[in-house]
Amino acid sequence: MLLLFVSPLPIYAGTLASDIPVSDNPVMVLPVTQICAGAPWPNIVWIHVHDNEETARQTALHALRQIQQGCLLDFRHEGNREVSIQNSQVSYQFDPNRIFTPKGRQSALKCRQGNCILAQEQLNQVANNFLNQYLIHTHLIVAVHNNHLNGLSVRNYMPGASMAQAMSQIAINPNSDAHDFFYVTTQQAFNFLASRNFNVVLQNSQQVHDDGSLSVWAAQRQIDYINIEAGRGHIATQLAMLAAVWTYMQQYYQM
Repeated sequence: MLLLFVSPLPIYAGTLASDIPVSDNPVMVLPVTQICAGAPWPNIVWIHVHDNEETARQTALHALRQIQQGCLLDFRHEGNREVSIQNSQVSYQFDPNRIFTPKGRQSALKCRQGNCILAQEQLNQVANNFLNQYLIHTHLIVAVHNNHLNGLSVRNYMPGASMAQAMSQIAINPNSDAHDFFYVTTQQAFNFLASRNFNVVLQNSQQVHDDGSLSVWAAQRQIDYINIEAGRGHIATQLAMLAAVWTYMQQYYQM
């Protein structure tokens, strides 16, 4: 069995931070670890941002073991959805999937007390550093997420539904669970995955609300983005979806 190796990412000042710094140093860093199986796949990044979505993390790591190549950028922040920062000068929190655009960061940051202007400046700096170092030159971003029984599903993107504005095209397999679906930013990915009878949503990048999510940032830069969204505990299904993305990578992103 191929062993995964783990290394901290020097997001800022060469340091990997916990979500709550132990010192009074106001410098903030993202709580990210790089987990690799073999060599990185050129121009492809896998990412897991919500620490409370464990099925997504474990299926991504399993897929990397099978592929024996590639790296996952794994956010770890005490098993919570949001990252919390606290030191002597400021206390705040944010959803890590809402910090990838300037507009998103403005609304994502929830400052509880202290120097909130400093907090916003720190978040802007660290998010831009992360993007510039690890994502700006990618050709494909593979994200892994989970939802819960009463949470997000492909039905939310159907015409007339709550998130229909974000949808350009939609493919629904009536025989599959609505909570298991792909969310993509390119026609190429949509066609490939829809032809394999998966639930797929193609983002309407002209009308989607800029909430700071990685899909919005990727579309702004014409980067191929695939989110593998599955229900919590749907291990077999999410693994099958990851296998389909591996086939997609082999077809369109040969080394």
